[in-house]
Amino acid sequence: MLPMMPNDVRDWLYSAFRTCNEQSSAQLTNMPTTHEPALDMTLITHLSLQESPVRLSSGWVVSIDTHFLGGASRFYRWEIADIGVLVMFRRAGELVRSKVALLQSKRLYPNEQELDEDREPDYRMGFGWLYQSDAWWASLVEEREFSFAEGSQYKALKIGDDQYRHIAEYEVDYSIPVYYLLYNPWSIPWTKRIPSRGNGLPAEGCEVGCRVVPASNLRRSMAAKAAGTKPSYSDLKRLLEMPFTSDHSRAGWRLEDFVVDLLLGCRVGYVAGDLLRDEGLESVFYRRTGPIAAALAVTIDAPAGQAGGLE
Repeated sequence: MLPMMPNDVRDWLYSAFRTCNEQSSAQLTNMPTTHEPALDMTLITHLSLQESPVRLSSGWVVSIDTHFLGGASRFYRWEIADIGVLVMFRRAGELVRSKVALLQSKRLYPNEQELDEDREPDYRMGFGWLYQSDAWWASLVEEREFSFAEGSQYKALKIGDDQYRHIAEYEVDYSIPVYYLLYNPWSIPWTKRIPSRGNGLPAEGCEVGCRVVPASNLRRSMAAKAAGTKPSYSDLKRLLEMPFTSDHSRAGWRLEDFVVDLLLGCRVGYVAGDLLRDEGLESVFYRRTGPIAAALAVTIDAPAGQAGGLE
């Protein structure tokens, strides 16, 4: 753990990931049919805008770096993770320890929408996809309502499908945990009228937003569900066991809590040795055609003489 990490380091990182959570989930709140790759891109883009590296008043240096590859590879193989998070702890510039978390993104669907994610023709068409017919435009501006409720489902997350099984196998084969990054609107229930009439975001703020759940915990909680079942937000609230029984963490850890308090606090994630020689990480991090869409790195550099719990 990092018991000596200064408050200004934690506060800076917590603010960065809290606002990242708010921005990503605001996109789904304002446009409930937003596809998962667009939500991933919003998350990565927001983090890329952080002033970085920054030297804080404690003398510690913090940096967030991002790399977006895109998701076209998903059409040729299942993907273990959409986003890889790499944490590097340094002391006076020297790497002391590194950790990794693999995030598989899934979004909550509004009740009115069936499964609809990017397809191979969308990528092959390129910019031509934006040049649509009159009929398409008419459907876009048609008056509609999209609503989220506790019974709304993560429709691209199917119990027992190929990806579900491959993630479980990957965790067994490499002892590397995978986490579901669940995109939710700011509040549940929530209704959005399209075209927008300026109803904006919930006044109470981001009460739900992006949540993170270990894949192993989710599988245990869904063990009694039939193959093909698509978990709902209510399922996660009711069935997830410890540590997801408190009001603050029900249905998953908040993104900022997961990254700052748990991953940086060395309570979750995978302690990586030589990343270049780690077979499990090499398969997702070091191949351009590998099944991952984006990566981000958080680096914390303690001044000489300040171990920060890294002894």
